[in-house]
Amino acid sequence: MIRHFYSLQRSEYKIRKILTVIIILGFIVLGAFVIVPFRSEPPIPTVTAGNKEIPTTQGSYCWEGLFSAECVDKVYTSVLDMAKEYQPTVVSPNEEIKMDFKKEPETMVVERWIGNEHKETIEVKNSAIVVPNEEGSYIYHVLGYWKQGDVDYVFMIEVK
Repeated sequence: MIRHFYSLQRSEYKIRKILTVIIILGFIVLGAFVIVPFRSEPPIPTVTAGNKEIPTTQGSYCWEGLFSAECVDKVYTSVLDMAKEYQPTVVSPNEEIKMDFKKEPETMVVERWIGNEHKETIEVKNSAIVVPNEEGSYIYHVLGYWKQGDVDYVFMIEVK
């Protein structure tokens, strides 16, 4: 009888151990499939001119998600430094460049850089800008502002 009692205790102990492992694994799976999707990062735009996609460099940002908030500082020293990530994309004079975000910013400011220091604010209509008709290389600095935070992006074109 006593042996049977100890046998039952060991069985209960093994069952509790197995249930504990199952519960821990359940929390890990829950975290992977439920909580992680709520972790949020700023949207990266798809920038296109006609059928060409223009590579875009993401700069520093601060962003708040449902369960987290973070500020990320990139190592770029300037907008010009960010533009060096990719070669300029060749576009036609007066071509429209479209900036599509999965979640549109509440406010967007676009600056056009010509040379090292000269910049001007560009008019944005329906998340699009029109490139100049003068040939040359241009750097565009896009600043997006959402309720969750802000982020900047850079892309470079060459008008030919």
